[in-house]
Amino acid sequence: MNAETKILPQSDDALWSRVVHDVNAWRGACLQCFSAAEAGVTETLLSLSTVPEKGAAVRLRHLTGQRFDDIAAVLGTEGAFAAEGKAAFKAIEAFRAHERLRTFLAHGVAKIAVERTDKWIVVYRQVSIRARQPERTMLLVEEAEGLEMLADIRRKSQQLCSILANLRHQLVK
Repeated sequence: MNAETKILPQSDDALWSRVVHDVNAWRGACLQCFSAAEAGVTETLLSLSTVPEKGAAVRLRHLTGQRFDDIAAVLGTEGAFAAEGKAAFKAIEAFRAHERLRTFLAHGVAKIAVERTDKWIVVYRQVSIRARQPERTMLLVEEAEGLEMLADIRRKSQQLCSILANLRHQLVK
């Protein structure tokens, strides 16, 4: 007896669910690293602001980018804590190389695609307003590149947080 059976294509639902989960997990892991660094910077600014005689030079502003500017100013070569903050200043500068990615991850709208090799690609689009004009930007990240970015951000975030914690401990005893 011969029976004909039709072979149905495998559903892409499982693949699609995995890819969406992986992209969102990657995005979340990156944002966690940024958040840890931002918290370290904020805690350091708060601690430095209490140091007698030098603390008055520390600005405590609201926005994250402003806080990174503020800590760079007090730890930089002309800053009140330049001598004590050389290693921290270098770590901040290294970490800030990823600021553009943070903006896309936090504010960009993602469009996800899957290659034939089942690797993801994500396109982030973001609209800003500068001088009353829209500024539209786009960032494309392939899975392998994204995983390398995450590893670098994680390493630089951990280094920055560690160096800032040591600085706080050193200056505020």
